[in-house]
Amino acid sequence: MIRDKLPISSLGMGILIPSLLAASCINRSQDQDDSSKKPNVLLIVSDDQGYGDFGIYDGVKDVHTPHLDQLAENGTRFSNAYVTMSICSPSRCAILTGRHQQRWGVFNYGSSLPRKEITLVEQLQKAGYNTGMVGKSHYGGYGGPDSPEFPLNHGFDFFFGKEGGTLDYLRHTQKDREIYSERMANHLGVGPFYKNDTLVDKQGYSTDLITQKSVSFINRNRQDPFFLMVSFNEVHLFTHQLPENALDSLNLNHVSDWYPDNGTWDQYLKWYVNTVKPNTPEGRKRYLYHLNKLDQAVGKIVHRLQELKLRENTIIFYISDNGGSPRTYAINKPLRGNKYILEEGGIRVPFVISWPGNIPEGKIYDNMVSALDIFPTLHSMLDIEMPSDRPYDGTNLMPYINGDNKGKPHESLYWTGFSMNSKKPDIHDPQSVQARYLRTFHGERSGWAIRHHNWKLRYLGQSKKLRLYNLEKDIDETNDLSEKYPQKVDSLKSRFFTWYENTIPKKHQKKFEQ
Repeated sequence: MIRDKLPISSLGMGILIPSLLAASCINRSQDQDDSSKKPNVLLIVSDDQGYGDFGIYDGVKDVHTPHLDQLAENGTRFSNAYVTMSICSPSRCAILTGRHQQRWGVFNYGSSLPRKEITLVEQLQKAGYNTGMVGKSHYGGYGGPDSPEFPLNHGFDFFFGKEGGTLDYLRHTQKDREIYSERMANHLGVGPFYKNDTLVDKQGYSTDLITQKSVSFINRNRQDPFFLMVSFNEVHLFTHQLPENALDSLNLNHVSDWYPDNGTWDQYLKWYVNTVKPNTPEGRKRYLYHLNKLDQAVGKIVHRLQELKLRENTIIFYISDNGGSPRTYAINKPLRGNKYILEEGGIRVPFVISWPGNIPEGKIYDNMVSALDIFPTLHSMLDIEMPSDRPYDGTNLMPYINGDNKGKPHESLYWTGFSMNSKKPDIHDPQSVQARYLRTFHGERSGWAIRHHNWKLRYLGQSKKLRLYNLEKDIDETNDLSEKYPQKVDSLKSRFFTWYENTIPKKHQKKFEQ
């Protein structure tokens, strides 16, 4: 379903930051639009962005995202868009491959992206695109340039970024890294950036560095078709980190990072639970600073495309890798739940596609779509043949977006949690560090879920409970209908198990109770 065109937002281009309104000094004769050139592709992935933390999604009043709103006005936004997992790395694997990550055994952190998997980037590289990634790479561990998951080994010609799930906002040198064990430095994302396969020290705020490198990549490749994936660490942990000038201007106190005395994990967890929500001083204000920096960064990148007269010939995808984190003061309103769990707030995300003149502008598409759809949709947009040697789980969205197909891209979508089942932690002291840490997940991480049309069945792997919701009438999952509609529960259970057994190779299937 496509809704009518939206009114142009009052948060539109009229309030763009001054730097984006400055007159361009580039040589226009060298940068004339060439309609015969293949479209460029910009894939922007935000990190842990709450569903309500995007102004045009009408979540919360304190959100101000004029550049993201304008991007949505210039394209189609999706109100029922899902990722394949409620945490970063599995979700990102699926975005790049168009396949459920469970097909090669990924259910949790510690993801892998085997060389045999074909990425969207490799497909575009074969089609003649110059390919680049800037920002956070999180398709596996910290294996460096020789690991299968390293971006240069999956089709990227250029990489500027860091491996792993967390990327420190401020500390980017080898000297910063030396005080930590290797494990903890990796966990915190402290240390140099990779420039291709070489580590380089950098100074500055990570989002500014990512933005600068993204614009530089566009400048270098403006004469040829390019694919650029901009993978921000905004608004991931640790949002207490702000540059000193930002702390001063916002009248915020400095919150200390973790500096180990003996390096134990228990010591780290004690600092952790005393630093994240609800214990971060003015935590929402800090989160909004990072959200605004993300919005401004997107505005700068899009504006550069406009300056170079490339915007009309550039396809932009914008998506969050999972729902907002309960630890950073993100808001997923009106959805229940958050990152880590399979309630809607963990898996339903902001998603926009913009390609001026080729897809509807200012539209809201309400039918269920998936991040898996990016792979086949982009193949269709670029007239590239899909690989024929493996099954794909996404759907080409173009006929649905343009109204040629009045049906629905998906009847059902499926999710698995951190594990299929889990035991309740045996913690006797509810005020212990471990107990407080586990509470920061705000729900059960194990189990599975299925959405079929507007019905959602959620199995909680720890409590062994089944919950049934009608999302059309109950978007915040407050009214459990499992006892009222037992036949619907049985039907959805059967549908989930059929998908699980037919999609995931037996060697990767996990034991679970039915």
